Order: sequence, then structure tokens, then C-alpha cells
Amino acid sequence: MNKVCTQIKFHKFITGLFILLIACCRVLGQTYGLDFRSHEVVQDKRTGLALGQEHALCFTGNVELSFEVSFLPNQKNYFGYLVRVIANDGRNIDLIYDYDKSPPVRHFRIVIGDTFSRIVFDLPGIGTQDQWHTFRLQFNKEKGVLRLLADGQTFEQPLALSDKNCYQLFFGANDYQNFKNSDVPPMMLRNVRIRENDHLKHYWPLNEADGEVAADSLGSNNGVVNNALWVKKMRTNWQALQSFTINGAASLAFNPAEETVYIIGRDSLFRYSIPLNKMRADAYSTGPQSISIKYQSYYNAVDKKIYLIPVTLQDMAVLDPATLAWDKQLPSFTDGMNYCHFNKYYSPGDSALYTFNGYGFFLYKTNIYRYHMPTGTVQLIDSSKTKMTPRYLAALGPAAHGAYIMGGYGNPSGRQVLNPKNLYDLNYFDVRTRTFKKIYDLKIDTEEFVFANSLVINEAAHTYYGLIFPKHKFDSELQLIQGSLTQPVFQAVGDKIPYKFHDIRSYADVFYDSIAKRFIVPALLYDEETSRTTISMYSLYGPPLPVQAPEAAPRNSYTGLIALGAGAVLLLLFAAWQLYRRFRRKQPAVTTAPVIPTPIPQEPVLPVTALQPQFDVASAAPAVPGQEKVLIHLFGDFQVRDSNGEELTKLFTPLIRELFLVILLYSIRWERGISSEKLKELLWSDKTAASARNNRSVNIAKLKNILERIGFIRISKDTGYWKIDLDEDKVYIDYSRYLGIMRDKGQLNKHRMSGLADIIQRGSFLTNDEHEWLDAFKSEISNEIIDTYMHFASSVDLREDPDFLIKVANYIYYFDPVNEDTMSIKCKSLAYLGKHSLARDTFEHFGKEYKRLYGEDFEKNFQEILE
Repeated sequence: MNKVCTQIKFHKFITGLFILLIACCRVLGQTYGLDFRSHEVVQDKRTGLALGQEHALCFTGNVELSFEVSFLPNQKNYFGYLVRVIANDGRNIDLIYDYDKSPPVRHFRIVIGDTFSRIVFDLPGIGTQDQWHTFRLQFNKEKGVLRLLADGQTFEQPLALSDKNCYQLFFGANDYQNFKNSDVPPMMLRNVRIRENDHLKHYWPLNEADGEVAADSLGSNNGVVNNALWVKKMRTNWQALQSFTINGAASLAFNPAEETVYIIGRDSLFRYSIPLNKMRADAYSTGPQSISIKYQSYYNAVDKKIYLIPVTLQDMAVLDPATLAWDKQLPSFTDGMNYCHFNKYYSPGDSALYTFNGYGFFLYKTNIYRYHMPTGTVQLIDSSKTKMTPRYLAALGPAAHGAYIMGGYGNPSGRQVLNPKNLYDLNYFDVRTRTFKKIYDLKIDTEEFVFANSLVINEAAHTYYGLIFPKHKFDSELQLIQGSLTQPVFQAVGDKIPYKFHDIRSYADVFYDSIAKRFIVPALLYDEETSRTTISMYSLYGPPLPVQAPEAAPRNSYTGLIALGAGAVLLLLFAAWQLYRRFRRKQPAVTTAPVIPTPIPQEPVLPVTALQPQFDVASAAPAVPGQEKVLIHLFGDFQVRDSNGEELTKLFTPLIRELFLVILLYSIRWERGISSEKLKELLWSDKTAASARNNRSVNIAKLKNILERIGFIRISKDTGYWKIDLDEDKVYIDYSRYLGIMRDKGQLNKHRMSGLADIIQRGSFLTNDEHEWLDAFKSEISNEIIDTYMHFASSVDLREDPDFLIKVANYIYYFDPVNEDTMSIKCKSLAYLGKHSLARDTFEHFGKEYKRLYGEDFEKNFQEILE
């Protein structure tokens, strides 16, 4: 009998072990590829893959390019280039995702040169599903045809091809010659293959975990990746998303349908959008709510409301996120029945909310409370027969007909003074009978640990995910584990998250976004002294991988072949045993689909595109050989550097700085300087003549000392006017160069406009200096720049250089962010380049700025601007 029992236990252990192994094998089979940073980040940080850029990919036969793409669901913008194929004859063949809203809707297009081909189609599920789609571009030289195959659809386009064709391939963003592009769809890419006459010549699986090289596993033509997001790394490394502090205590709830984490604060509801990586705060319409650390929250998908609950389910409040109204105000104190770190579970079968466990007042609890939502009644369930050890810091995961509760910290007596211990038992609560069943105890040979509040359950795969951490440390760490619901086995997946644990003042949870295939972990720390809560949020894409995954064996390794053979034998034996037992298991639901990439905390969208100067400002006037220039910048932030490059701006106190600026500008603009009377009027009008004279003398002396330290520049009054004299060969002032360009009466051309751009790319004139006398200078400069650029823009055919016209518009934005003509030029130029999404973004941003400044909506629509 004992032998039979031992065999049964062994079989169960092997079963659980194989469950984890199969899950891991499935993970390893699907978790690779390249994720593309898209419109959620600025252009310079978007992802691009270049193949054949250094050494072109050349062929003499028929060529097929194939690759797999997965589009990330629930994204705001999908416009962009999947791939640009640049041929040796200079032709570009682009596969793009466009916004075509005219029926029948067809988003995908092939563009050849600057013309739409007749290949246009759609793929169902884009934007709502994340499955992989296979695209095949076939270049048939004999037939002179370009054929595209996508998910069973086939399209053809005549395309003349020469005897030898060479190609360069750019997926996503690229910076190649005049084919530059920054419009990238939110997508993942893998398994890029090139065949010649049906023979596989190049293969880029994109299974790297780090770096900027995409290895060609068949040839030697490796690709180059900019701003790489490797899928493998995204499944091992937690990404820090948001960290912020709010007043009072806080509670958490998760809305899976909208992929939103709610942070319920004292005076506001914070909504964190997982797809957009954005936080939004809205004040309650009914005023602040009394929240303590003993409350938790639950979002009910049935009535779409948030329930703020204590463990007893007595004093609860309900928040409507739509109206931001609470149904009642909670008392400002909590009674002795309120315990922290309890677990909660909503049962759809009986429309009831249950709470379990908890800790407070040196006691561990095992009470079970039930709140029936339709009737609003609370019931204390008899738990005397459950044999559950009183505990806290356990994890709960909902199942079809109940809930799993794992681990915790407590003891049978429930009293903290009687030797509490870490608990590692897995129990199942059957909501139909309201009883517990113990499944197993984990055998721990590592540092002892407890659990964060939730488990992510996959009943079909008999697996769970949970967060563990050691409770005996303040500077602790959260570790995600994957375990079996039937056998006491688990493994760590992903790296660790820093976690400040201060008992009941700390709280951590884990949510699983099944749409994005992504784990979200919020960690809270309440500071009792300041009555503020710090919330830190992290993300890991699923299915997660162990940090130290075994490396693949070399291609010809006998060890690898033996391991594969042994694995195959084991799997066959296991399959035979499973058939014999007539026991079938479904594949893990959480490991069957690719994962959404980690959104980069978004940077603010700027009204002006950052521009790189064509040459450095310091080189605008040639320096004396062996001698660097003194640099004085008045456009953008005021800045002074001596000839050694040392920044001396800090030497100028506010008054000395204003004195220097007024003398310098009057010296450059009118070439004579400024009188003492004018100085008094501008700087010391509130003082007597004697006091003004004294202030002027003291500050002029200080200014002279600073100018002596800078070198090659001095202040004089030789003509009766205070004036700045300088060695023009050794001092560069951007305002002087600006006046030189403006006073040039020659033809307005691109060269002059570029020279002007090199000056104003730092920003508007003296951005951070505000003086009444300075307004005239600023107004004159702004009007001159706007008039000059608009005059130039009107003389240029948009079709000749749309890129430069976009830059011109950006220059003007520094000085007039709501200039309608500027916005029109930029929108038309972007639209002409096929960047319709950016054109619309420009128009919408203009509308927001216009309303902010003038308090009314801009009267024209986007179509009118383009026309």
C-alpha cells in the first residue's frame, strides 16, 4: 500500500513538473522578436531595423522577402511604414499602414516611388487582436511582377526588374539618405527571411535579448537596430512605469476591460492607462473621502463601480468613476474589526463579495465575510470547520467556482505572541459549499517569503503566478513566481522589483492585463508622519521568462543532440502515460499569444520638432588659428563662455546681467551705445539722480571685472555713451550675426534661411529674461523672423522641398505658436510627404494652443487647411 501511495505521489510530482516544463517550452518557443517604439515616443527614440545598409543584398534570380508582424491592440495610432525596400535603381517599394476610412476600408498599401500601386487591402482584427500575420513580397524577374501574399490573400502589381537586383531593407524608422522616415506602427517583428529561387539565403529570426545587432543566422549580413526593444528582455526585466506621491492613504482596483489601474486617494481618483502609460487624476465631485490603510478596493464590472471596503464589509463606500461621486462619506475613524492585508474575492455565481484573513491589533484572523450585492446584506460565514490557519500576507486568485489562497504568515491560535511562522499551503475555497480544501504545502529550500495580495490563475493550464518577498526586511524585493495548482513546484520568472516593506504601511499587488499580455505591479508605501502615500508601478510582459534561461547549445553540439533526444524520449513517455491515464490537459491560455511591448513613459509632445543645426554656432565666424572664440548667446537661454570654453553665465547677478544686456543691445542694434540718462530711466527710475549715479558706478565696476575675466570684450564711454567694445575676430554674439543676415539685401534663399535657423534653433530671443525695455527688441525680432520665413515659404513650391518647409514652420513656432499660416504650411507639407497622422497631430495641437490663448475654438477644420 505504501509503495502504491509513493508511486501515485511520484506520478503527481512528475505531472506537475511536466506542466511547468511544457509551459516553459511554450514560452521559449514564442518569446522572441523585435518590438518597435512607435508614436508614443518622440521621433529620435522610435525603433528601426536596417538590413543590407552596409552591404546591399544582391540577387540574380527571383526573390521573396517574408516576415511576421504582430500589431499591438488598443493603440491610438497605427500609421507608418512596415518596411521600405530600396532598390539599386533608387526606387522605393513601401508597405505601409494608412488611414483609409472610405468603404471598403483598406489600411495596407504598397507604394512604389511616389505613387500608390494597385495593391491595397485590409487584415481583420488589426487593432483588436495581437496574433502574428505573415507577409510575403515576391519579386518575379521573368514575369516582371511584384506579388504580395498576406494571410491567404494574394495581390499583384507589374514591376520591371533588371538581371541583377540589389536591395536595402528598412523596417520601421530609418535615417537613410532621402528615404528618411519616422512613422512607425506599434508592432512586433520576427522571422525575416529572404529566398532566391525558393532557396533560403538569409534569415534574421530577431531572437536577440540585447544589443543593436540583428544576426543573420544563415549568411553574414547582420542587421542594425536603433532603439531596440527585444521581446526576450521585455519578458525578463521589469520596467519602471510611474512613481508618484499622493495625499493620505491609497487603495487599488483594476478594470481589465479598459486596461486601467485605479488608485483611490483621499481627494482624487487616479486612473493609470496601461496601453498609453498615462496617469490621469480627477477630484471627487462629492468632496474628499476618509480612507485609511485598512481599506481595500474592488472594481465591479457588472455595475462599473468601485467598492471601498474594510474586511468586515460593514462601513463601505461606492464610487461611480463616471460621475466621481461617492454614495456616502466614511467615518474618520475605524473600529477594532478592521484588519490589514486581508484578501477579497468576487463570486459571479452568487453576485457576492467575500473577504478572508487579515491582521490587526496583534491578531491574525481567519473570518470569512460575505456581501451580497443585489440586497446589500453582510453575512459572517461560520469558518470553524474550515481548518484554515489565521494569517495575513497571503495571496488570492479567483477561479471558476471559488478561489485559491496561497501562503501567508500566522499561526493556529491567531495570536502574534505565540510563535507565528511563514505558511506555504495552497487552499481552495469552494464558493458553492463555502468550505476550504487543502491542496499541498510548498517545500521551501530558499529564504522564507510571504505573498503580495493577488494570484493570477490559469485553471486550464493548472498554473498560477504570484509575487513573493521576504517580510523581515525593509529594503525588500518582489519576485514573480510561476507555480502549479496541483503539485508543490514553482520557479522564479523575471528579475526582482525593489520594495519598501513596512508591514501594514506597505501593500503590493499584481494584475494581469490579458489584452496586452502584461503583468502590472503597483507597490504602495504609506508615510504616517506626512500622511502621504508613494505609489510605484512596474510592468513585465508575459509569458515571463527566467532571468538565467539556459543558452542554446552550438549547432553541431553532440551534447545538445543528446539533450534533445533525451527530452524527446521523456516527452513520449509522458504522453504515453497521459494517454494511458486518459487525462488531457489544455495548453496554457496565458502563453498562447504574443505580448504588447512596454510603453515608454511618454515624453511630452512638443509643439516644435527639435532641429539639428547644420553647423555649430561657434563656427559661424572663423576662429583665429589656435584661438577659440568667446561665445555670447542671446537666443534661447542667456549664456556666456570664455575662449577656453568655460561657462561664466553664473557670474552675472540679475542686476549685472540686465545692465550688461541693455548696454550690449543698444551697442549692437544702434551702434552707439546708451546714455547715462537712458540707463537711469530703464534701470533706476525710482531713485534720485545721486543714488542712481552711485548704483551705476558700483555696478559698472563689477561688470568691468567680469568682462576682464571673459577677455576680448570691454565697456567704454569714449563717445559719451556707455558702449560694449569687442574684438570681432575673437568674440561671437549670435544677435550680431542675426542682424547681419537680416540686413543682407540679397535674395532670400535656403542657405540664408539655414544660417538663420542655426541661430534661432536655441529658442526665442532671451527666453528667460523679462524686462519692459526688452519687449521692443523681442517684438522686433519676432516680427522680422516670422515675416522673413513666411516670405521665403511663399516663394517655394511645396513639391520642391516639403522637408525644409516643415523646418521653416518649426522655426516660426518658437516665436508664434498660433500662427495659422505656419500651421497650414506644416500640415500641407506633412500631408504631401504621406505623413497624414503627423499632419493631423499638428493641426490638433494648434487647435488646443489656439483655444488656450484665445478662449475659443479654431473655426476651420483639418480638411479646409489642407485645401
